[in-house]
Amino acid sequence: MRRTLGWLVLVWMMSARPGLAQSILYNSTETRLTEDFAWIPYAFSSASFGLGFGVGASYSGWPAEESSLIGAATLGTKFSYNFALGASDLRVPGAKRLYVEPLLILGKYQDQFIYAGRNNPGFEGQRAGANDSDADNYVEATQWDNRAEVLFRYLLPVGHGRDENTIISRYVLKEGLLASGATGGASWNPMTSGRTYLKLTPQVREQTYENDDLNVPLRTLNLETAVERENWDFPFNPTRGSYQRVAYTRDFDSDEALGEWDLWEVDLAKVFNLGQTGIFRQQVLALNGWTAYTPSWETDSVDGQAVVTRRPPPYAGATLGGLTRMRGFEDNRFQDKAAIYYAAEYRVIPEWQPLRHITALEWADISYWQFVAFVEAGQVSPDWRIDDLHSDLHIDGGVGLRGMLHKAVCRLDVAVSEEGLRITAMYGHPF
Repeated sequence: MRRTLGWLVLVWMMSARPGLAQSILYNSTETRLTEDFAWIPYAFSSASFGLGFGVGASYSGWPAEESSLIGAATLGTKFSYNFALGASDLRVPGAKRLYVEPLLILGKYQDQFIYAGRNNPGFEGQRAGANDSDADNYVEATQWDNRAEVLFRYLLPVGHGRDENTIISRYVLKEGLLASGATGGASWNPMTSGRTYLKLTPQVREQTYENDDLNVPLRTLNLETAVERENWDFPFNPTRGSYQRVAYTRDFDSDEALGEWDLWEVDLAKVFNLGQTGIFRQQVLALNGWTAYTPSWETDSVDGQAVVTRRPPPYAGATLGGLTRMRGFEDNRFQDKAAIYYAAEYRVIPEWQPLRHITALEWADISYWQFVAFVEAGQVSPDWRIDDLHSDLHIDGGVGLRGMLHKAVCRLDVAVSEEGLRITAMYGHPF
């Protein structure tokens, strides 16, 4: 069993007033929100950090009521660390519909499994990360991972974003569930329902390892352009509606020897409300489909050996495995020119919620807990063809415990696959 825990981002969301695309959440007893400082110390154990200790902090409600400034620092007994600084929902002066979100992360991580390279010891003739590659075909090394990006998000004047007084979504909650303020799910028509965004995200990221044999691109300076439509009633925990996203990423400064690359992605999701019962406050069936294709990917022959060029780094391309897609497999376990992924989740919120009444947990502000059963299927392939992408699907499944803490959804998922059991912790639903 191996644990992969998104501690850093999880702590941000627990300590910050959440803001999914300029949103504000109110309890039904609140009339307005004020500036607020929050901090949370935390400790955990993982293969990379050993014993880890850290603190996350946020200052919410400044410079605008929907904005947050966020920071976190984590250190481990195995000398792993990460530091992060960011902000959410910063409105550009003079542009009511344009927001920016900067993010900086610096980290060092011990004992990382990197599914990269060809002809790794014991696996001659096999490319690590291919769909049929061996689970033990990886390189273990210390990793440095530094990343900086800025998200520019523009809300189009259609649907629930057409009026200036709806640029900021205001959701009123009762014990964590939406009481009023829905921003989608009413119809399929984007002109009358949901919120549609144009997004630009320039990013620079570089990974380095204590291993000189990794012949994969590890540095990228790229620009992602996306059109995204959130047609959910409540994006934090939707009960009806749908989601569509089309994105194109272009690299401008990858490793010189391997060339620049580009990537297309399509992400679709749908949620069905299954209603209430005597024991469940909420029942939801959530479905997700995602696919990616790398037009630039090339395979050449050098001295009789196949060499892949113009491919994204493992963390950026048509990749499966990790916190959101194929949770039963290691991070970036499968990578190729194309990928496809499907998921289904059954989410229930019980009426019984004793944690709300435990004095020692009042600091966590637990509005509800949620139980989830999920199944996933996915495959990577040397080309985007329907038959190739469904010829040898990998499958995993599991259960999850989720909850709304400090008005943010946090999750703990346990997934099982043919390669073992993994536990992941993160903020938000995976889709």
